[in-house]
Amino acid sequence: MSDLASGRWSRTPEGRRRYDFVAGLVIVVLGLILLTSSFMVQNPVPLTVRGSVVIFIAVGVAVSAGWLTVLNQHDFYGGMSLLLLALTAFVASNDLPGMRGFAFGPGTAPRLFALALALLSLIVVVGGLMTRGPQVTSYNIRSLIFILGSILVFAATIRTLGLVIASFTTIVVCAAAADEVRWRETVIWAAVLTAFCALLFPYGLNLPFQLWPRYW
Repeated sequence: MSDLASGRWSRTPEGRRRYDFVAGLVIVVLGLILLTSSFMVQNPVPLTVRGSVVIFIAVGVAVSAGWLTVLNQHDFYGGMSLLLLALTAFVASNDLPGMRGFAFGPGTAPRLFALALALLSLIVVVGGLMTRGPQVTSYNIRSLIFILGSILVFAATIRTLGLVIASFTTIVVCAAAADEVRWRETVIWAAVLTAFCALLFPYGLNLPFQLWPRYW
């Protein structure tokens, strides 16, 4: 297990094959979980989404069986992770209504962002199959903790503190995942992104987001 965590076991041809075998199995398991979840939502999930999940699972099988050669493990598995996130967003937002004439519904923005993420992820995945990349290195536990923590912070504060405070706090916590953080630039960038979100969602997309704490 220590070799897996450090990335040492993927630095030989045999190690890379073992790494791809395990990673492919993980892709298959996560894809099957998502496919099963797509049958548990209230409204039927579009066939295109379920078909995409099936293709996602098939890619995992091909990688695990050695039928698909991964040249750049960083890009390929990173792209597959983002693609899984996009597919999950499609399934999770399936019960939300979409466009109503020219007005955006609650499910329109999540699906648009998920579509953009899926297209960009596909480009990264294809690049991982066509170009060689660096060897897998050790995992940065600190980055994982702060990135996951930023998601939990947003989930815990969006309803009580509003979009402005939740977005700003989330961006700052996520920035702390980097080994070298420039806090002055981080605060400025967080303020710009927060202002953009505060204008885009409530006014540009007409979504019912609360901007400030309820007691203000």
